[in-house]
Amino acid sequence: MKWRTIFSSKTMGDDEEVKVFGMWASPYSRRVELALKLKGIPYEYIEEDLSNKSALLIKHNPVHQKIPVLVHNGKSIPESLVILEYIDETWRNNPILLSQDPYDRAMARFWAKFIDEKILSTTRKVSFTTGKEQEHAIEEVTEQLKLLENEVKGKAYFGGEGIGYVDIVANFLVFWFGNLQEALGINIFSQHKFPFIFEWIQKQLKIDMVDESRIPKDKHLTYIRTRLAAFKSASNPFSRRVELALKLKAIPYQYIEEDLSNKTPSLLRYNPVHKKVPVLVHNDKPVAESMVIIEYMDETWENNHILPRDPYERAMARFYAKFIDDKLLPTLAKLGQTAGKEKEETIEEIHEQLKILEDELKGKQFFGGQRIGYLDIVAMILVWLHLAGSITGQKILSTENFPLIYEWIERVMKMEVVNECLIPEEKRQDWIQLAQRAPKSASN
Repeated sequence: MKWRTIFSSKTMGDDEEVKVFGMWASPYSRRVELALKLKGIPYEYIEEDLSNKSALLIKHNPVHQKIPVLVHNGKSIPESLVILEYIDETWRNNPILLSQDPYDRAMARFWAKFIDEKILSTTRKVSFTTGKEQEHAIEEVTEQLKLLENEVKGKAYFGGEGIGYVDIVANFLVFWFGNLQEALGINIFSQHKFPFIFEWIQKQLKIDMVDESRIPKDKHLTYIRTRLAAFKSASNPFSRRVELALKLKAIPYQYIEEDLSNKTPSLLRYNPVHKKVPVLVHNDKPVAESMVIIEYMDETWENNHILPRDPYERAMARFYAKFIDDKLLPTLAKLGQTAGKEKEETIEEIHEQLKILEDELKGKQFFGGQRIGYLDIVAMILVWLHLAGSITGQKILSTENFPLIYEWIERVMKMEVVNECLIPEEKRQDWIQLAQRAPKSASN
């Protein structure tokens, strides 16, 4: 038997106003809409361009500035799981999403948290990694899906005989997950591996409101592929530093873009050890690893020296470059994967590392002295940290805490060659949102 609820974009009367700020491809946004449709609650949907967030979205969710946000009679409720509980407690008509039994309700919240913090988080790892790292992430998400498979075994729905809270949270498996698999060219989620989840999907599809929530497949595939390609090409600080060094030394070069989810035979031939970017090919001789490449370039082309001529200064430049790659970059990578107390501790760790670089700039125009050099090129990640803070509002770098680094950033950003190596301004917000979700880049 099919479920059917009529919904409208109009409000339910002068004293009842329901709005949803969302984004068409977001599983979090879709779950809120599905709950409203199932309850028969008329609402106005407001599509957000996440690369250019509206003033209204920021007003209604000033803390995270994210979608979805439910606005009910002028009161704002952010966070999809919080919104689902609010909907169920405010509109008590069927279907009731959460059981009245405290234990069943606790278990529903447990599995919803598991889906968001484990399955969806690990799925992001699958999306943004390659090679062995991606294989490990696929194994991890497969094990997590097995746990979900066992939870729905022997049930019509996760909540029992009718659709409920966990079913709505897990709804991303109905459409979104399959599209992601196809876009990535992987096969994690199949009927053979997860027969009970697939039975549950078939029951979901018999509900009209679920079918109405179907994401347009072709549009979604294009969206995923475009975003991942943009992230992989633009987010690699290691490739960018090699390009900047080439520009500073005025060396003409041909740039070859790599899709790291589908590496070319040329990349595998030129870097068979790590199978990563960047790789410099000079007269058919490949050189891999960004800092190795920059030293090779400086020794091969004598003009515009990048490394200091003094052996001690050269050793110190190498030391601090290694500090950035081995200490600062891994800590920055942790930032997007943590929350709460752990995130606070990570920020403190970053601040301590930045203090070391701040001290290294005392009395200098650049890390290399009076002109841009090797360590400045490696330290360009600080420019991205500054730009990310300007867009997200989470400023780890500030003029108060790190005045010398801040002056250095302003100085290098005035250089034409540096700006040529930055992601275009109109694409920066998309990149930062993706970078916040992605694990450490599989590059060097």
